[in-house]
Amino acid sequence: MTFKDKWRFVQQNMKKNKVRVFMTILAAAMGSCFLIVLASVGFGLHDSLIKDELESRAVTKIDIYGTGDAEQTGFTDDNITELKQMADVKAVRQMQSLGEINFHLDDYTNELPNAIAVDFENEKQAGIELGSGRMPEAENEIVVSSDFAALLTKDDVDENEKYADDGTVKTEYQYPDDILNKEIELEASTFPEDGGEPRTATEKVKIVGIEAAPANEYIYMNSVKTTPELKRKLDEAMDATTSYTEQGDPLYDQVEVYATTAAAVDGILSSLEEKGYDAYSNLEELKSINILFNVVKAGLIIVGTIAVLIASIGIYNTMTMAVTERAPDIGIMKAIGANPKTIKQIFLMESTFIGLAGALIGTAVAYLISFLVNAGVPMILEQIFEEEIPATLQLSSIPLLLAAISITICLIVTILSGSRPAKQATNVDVLRALRREI
Repeated sequence: MTFKDKWRFVQQNMKKNKVRVFMTILAAAMGSCFLIVLASVGFGLHDSLIKDELESRAVTKIDIYGTGDAEQTGFTDDNITELKQMADVKAVRQMQSLGEINFHLDDYTNELPNAIAVDFENEKQAGIELGSGRMPEAENEIVVSSDFAALLTKDDVDENEKYADDGTVKTEYQYPDDILNKEIELEASTFPEDGGEPRTATEKVKIVGIEAAPANEYIYMNSVKTTPELKRKLDEAMDATTSYTEQGDPLYDQVEVYATTAAAVDGILSSLEEKGYDAYSNLEELKSINILFNVVKAGLIIVGTIAVLIASIGIYNTMTMAVTERAPDIGIMKAIGANPKTIKQIFLMESTFIGLAGALIGTAVAYLISFLVNAGVPMILEQIFEEEIPATLQLSSIPLLLAAISITICLIVTILSGSRPAKQATNVDVLRALRREI
């Protein structure tokens, strides 16, 4: 008996019980759809949390916060050279803090931004992104963060009046014009170790570049990047020497190493440990998040599988009734010499078809539900909570792997559900079956 003959027999028998077969396929589709939709929540939230990190340079960044030498108060040029020579290192950022800095422009002030002196060639290699303007080319040129202008606020306003309920500065108190290419006064302060009067120094600087806004709109960045030459000039004016060695070489407060790829981070961390450096990578945190979400996704898939198992009861019932109703046909097939294995294959083909059809329909519906959830739920949440939902938030995601897992589970369950009735079909007594037909 050929495969085509077996399939024709299955089709004829399913046509006789269209409603029952349809309801069984529907049950399998509902179980499969529930499995995918439930697990897709875990996949979606996982993608939302790590997508920005994976797409940013932060995933290849390694923070170095110690040289292992207790007597050394910072990183020297020799340390920077050693780090640059390590394998798989793409760039090294060395930074010097400018300490307490205020900026004044007309009647507006930005107080205490995070101001650092950097080598802008290293910044380019590390992947700094400018939203507008260019990199500094002269000593007194600076780059500011995307939120610097929003935090440049009017001087003669009470602090309690400046801020809205969400903590942001009210628009009417922000600097009203574009700050790009504006000259602004930098005021630096330092406090001597002997407890004397604070020393100050001022310089006119020009804002030539504005960094691109971070991917997460709710993150505020108030920072300034200056040249090392400007840092030294300010320190000399304030007689500040803590940022330099006895020979006058710079000491760096913070160093970041950027790997060529995320896969190279572990190797660099091991090398840094061997050389005595204390280092940390965000990739370690991402690994922990991945493990947590993988456990959650596996749990959701297991819970969803229960729905498929419930649907398998209907498949078992359908196939058992099919064997009972087709006993005369089975008797005739056995009377003319049909192999029991062939009879078993016919019923397994039918249960497999029901499971596959249900799985495919359930998968298609799950994709539709996922699309509607991602499109509609954020709008509903924005209306309820009156807050803008981050564009990167994804409540549901169905990768091909999840669809394949669901279809595989559904097929395995339905085949197992139909295997016992198929075996029963091979045990049908020929004489009793034919007597029923008569």
